Amino acid sequence: MKRTNKKGGAAIVAVLIVIMLVAVGSAALVVTGRYTIQASKVADAVVKVNSKPEESSSEEVSEVDDLSSVVEEPVSNYPVKSANYQDINIKGMTANSAILVDADTNEIVAGYNYEKKVYPASLTKMLTLLVAAENIQDMDATYKFTSDDIDPLIEDNASRAGFEAGETVTMKDLLYSAILVSGADGTTGLANAVAGSEEKFVELMNAKIQELGLTGTKFVNASGLHNKNHYSTAQDIAVITKAAMDNETCREVLTATKYTTSKTKQHKDGIELTSIVAQRIEGYYVDCDGDGEADDGISIEGGKTGFTDEAKYTLSTILDDNGHKYICVTTKSKDELKSVEDQIAIYEKYLGGKASDNKDKDSKTDTDTSSVSEVED
Repeated sequence: MKRTNKKGGAAIVAVLIVIMLVAVGSAALVVTGRYTIQASKVADAVVKVNSKPEESSSEEVSEVDDLSSVVEEPVSNYPVKSANYQDINIKGMTANSAILVDADTNEIVAGYNYEKKVYPASLTKMLTLLVAAENIQDMDATYKFTSDDIDPLIEDNASRAGFEAGETVTMKDLLYSAILVSGADGTTGLANAVAGSEEKFVELMNAKIQELGLTGTKFVNASGLHNKNHYSTAQDIAVITKAAMDNETCREVLTATKYTTSKTKQHKDGIELTSIVAQRIEGYYVDCDGDGEADDGISIEGGKTGFTDEAKYTLSTILDDNGHKYICVTTKSKDELKSVEDQIAIYEKYLGGKASDNKDKDSKTDTDTSSVSEVED
């Protein structure tokens, strides 16, 4: 008797079953009007959105028509124009763009070219501060600088707090050094401590930019050193400033006037840091009523400065008007004092809806636009 190859027969039956399943599946795709590649993409999207991918069912997949329905759009944090919005129009103002935002209502009080792309310089460090603060769990954790950290900054003539190779400092030291004295050594330490490298940290920064819904900003470094692909707008910087002020740690840093870093072998008494913003605004005051004296309850309480040869003088400040917060951002002012004077003029003319009161008495009608330029995309 000839022995039957039962194993081979089973294989043939299996093949026939597979063919039948494929035929049924193809028919189903034709009926639903779907293509295999589309169904695959949607299934992947559903898996990413659900916290428990294994619970996803075929019914869930069949209900999704396109990826846009499962991918959340970033929420825009842009301020809206107030009912009393005014175009900034001040004779002698040297800034090429400016914006005044009511931080409490998230409304634009006054503005000029605030959507134009510009080089932000060290205003970048406010986002570095925010991203770092959101990712650091222990402010007393330490970072040890290396020559690979410090030497490139010296070569680039970047502003530094003064940390040295081999010096170990805390995360808190790095935050204050990055903002108060605009230390690129501070931003380098933060980037390496948080993400392992500046390149990886910049990825976190740009992810935060997307989270904030900003469309006019792209950063390629954590310090603001010039790069033609590193840009922002006055409006975007105002949003970043507000987001930082909404973070308790960042607010404390941005409004501090002095800070002393940890005592180390390299600096036995620590490094005393004095806010550049505090130094720049010393002797200035806001006089909205024009009586020649500082208005009661109104003061600039902090912010961030910036400068590169290409960006000129950039400035973002936070003003307190008897408990009400405002943010002013100006870019490409002529010099460091003019950057302050540009902002003081904006506050005095437009703060608290006073623009209409000042309009008749202020005959200055021409804003200096000779420095206006757009950043290359």
